[in-house]
Amino acid sequence: MSDAAGNAAPDPYRVGAVAYRASVVTIWEAFRRWFGERGFPLEYVLFATYEEQVRALRAGWIDVAWNTNLAYVATLQATAGGCRPIAMRDTDLGWTSHVIVPDQSPAAGQGLAGLRGRRVGFGDSDSPQAWILPAHAMRRAGFDPLVDFRAERLDRDLGKHGDTGGAEFEQLERLRSGLLDACVVSDPTWTAVREAGADQGLAIAWTSPPFNHCNFTVLDESRADHATFVRLLFSMSEDDPQIREPMRLEYVHRWVEPELSGYRDLIAAMGA
Repeated sequence: MSDAAGNAAPDPYRVGAVAYRASVVTIWEAFRRWFGERGFPLEYVLFATYEEQVRALRAGWIDVAWNTNLAYVATLQATAGGCRPIAMRDTDLGWTSHVIVPDQSPAAGQGLAGLRGRRVGFGDSDSPQAWILPAHAMRRAGFDPLVDFRAERLDRDLGKHGDTGGAEFEQLERLRSGLLDACVVSDPTWTAVREAGADQGLAIAWTSPPFNHCNFTVLDESRADHATFVRLLFSMSEDDPQIREPMRLEYVHRWVEPELSGYRDLIAAMGA
């Protein structure tokens, strides 16, 4: 394509994102317009699963992938360390996962020891926050959920890495109905439950060590267009009415530099 003066127009910067809910289109349509108005043509490419997105990044079909922590670690492993995060949300820092029990349960004050032999619900098998990381932390604490507990995993949205939260909310309903003795949810899910006033009769029995969640992953961080993308990304503000609602839908208050130490436990869990 060429502009009015006959000069070749720059290729758009291609961002990969997984369509785990309808609002993803709303978010990236707004972001695309916002970046374009600042002289940075951007297009988004949607994928059904993070596995497809990882393959697309490695093949060069997209320039940057908006990855879960699991997709980032999968890319890290597949490229022998040849990828880099370039940005993340402020809300991606310091996630935890909780074991939730009825507040009258004996397990409420006993931590993991109180879960021995009990029915404990986990999320999707590819959910870092509702299975991989809490199970890894439990094993490091001396409890194997597949041996010491009656673990009941719920594979509801495989390929989405727990992004939908569907399995977590469903396990909470099973807990309330007495089908489970405990269940694992991420702190964002638990916060949403508490803000909705739906935490009555429930308590936290155990909390995992903190970990980080999503990031924008690239293969060659030295490219100039990556730097421009990050510079503009960091200039986004909730005070801008044009971008305020898309930022809220993306659960971001501000974009920040990647913090790599928060991925160590997931790298160890995947290596194991």
